[in-house]
Amino acid sequence: MRNRRNKVLTPIALALGLSSMLVSGAFADDALVQRVKPPVINVIPAAEGEMVASITVTGTIVPRQEVAVGTDVAGLIVLELGADQGDFVKEGDIIARLDRSSLEIQLAQIEAQRAQAEASIAQSEAQIVDAQIAVRQAQEALDRARALSAKGITSKADFDNATNAHDSANARLNTSRQALVASQSQLQLVAAQKRDVLLRIEKADVKAPTSGVVLSRNALLGGIVSMNAGPLFRIARDNEFELSANIPEVDLPRLKPDMPVSVRVSGMEQPVSGHVRLISPEITASSRLGAVKISLERNEAIRPGNFARAVIELTRRNGVNVPLSAVVYRGPTSFVQVVKDGVVDTRKVTLGIRNDRAVEVLDGLASGEDVVARAGTFVANGDRVTPVRITNETTGAVK
Repeated sequence: MRNRRNKVLTPIALALGLSSMLVSGAFADDALVQRVKPPVINVIPAAEGEMVASITVTGTIVPRQEVAVGTDVAGLIVLELGADQGDFVKEGDIIARLDRSSLEIQLAQIEAQRAQAEASIAQSEAQIVDAQIAVRQAQEALDRARALSAKGITSKADFDNATNAHDSANARLNTSRQALVASQSQLQLVAAQKRDVLLRIEKADVKAPTSGVVLSRNALLGGIVSMNAGPLFRIARDNEFELSANIPEVDLPRLKPDMPVSVRVSGMEQPVSGHVRLISPEITASSRLGAVKISLERNEAIRPGNFARAVIELTRRNGVNVPLSAVVYRGPTSFVQVVKDGVVDTRKVTLGIRNDRAVEVLDGLASGEDVVARAGTFVANGDRVTPVRITNETTGAVK
């Protein structure tokens, strides 16, 4: 009886022991799960901010308008110099004086020729008066001879002589008139020569045709001015300078006149403001580059020939942006890893403006949503994580 009871109780005890072991094992697994936390991942909130799209170009500072100053009075000696390289001159300033003694001698000769021409005119006018009187007398003699010839009182020879005398008097009158015209023409020629010499004398004082900075001076004291020697001075008109740069043909259509530009000139600590003035209408076939001219604000430290780097602002607008490291790419498609309730959600997004730190998200992400600061490195879609919000992806500063 006792043995039978033991046989019955033994399976029950084994069953109860096994059950207790299973229950205790289940509690141990739950405790293990509670002790193992999801991995800690840095997240950063998508933020509203101003984004600027820009193009960086490099080039050289050049005068906006360069003026060559010279004179067409060749063969004169430079006596004085009124400006040197780097000087600022005003329009009309005398920057060089040339020796005009030879021109003054020519002017004196022309004055003598003018007096001679005026005397010739006076003489011709007197001859015309005498010739007119002679013509009148010859006409009267011819009229008398014609009347006497009609009455048969005088001979035909006398009439012919009167006729010839009248014709000769008219010829002398015409000659006197032509001499007057020649003398008047000579006086006009002398007057033109005088104006030419006076103009050359005026040009012997070389004046600045515009205000600006003297870029170069080729004139030398004692030097002889030559037509083939080039300009005596070069002036940057109105002291205006600009940046001449070349950009790739793919970026050229993105530019428009008057776009704001920030220019850093070599040797200057602070940038100089400017704007796009001119966009080249053609592309250089050999280099596939197009020229752009950027006007600069006035600054005494700017020198032509300076190297400069310009940032041309294309677009500026407010939008949702995330760090560049928060975006992962799969071919042409871009994604961000959004963390919500501790779960990673890989989301397709449309990108816009980007700079060296962040990129604008046009579609697929709302402001304030947390995204993995360094996407695609440690987690995948659907992973459970422990997010730690930071304010700056670079420094890892915790918010």
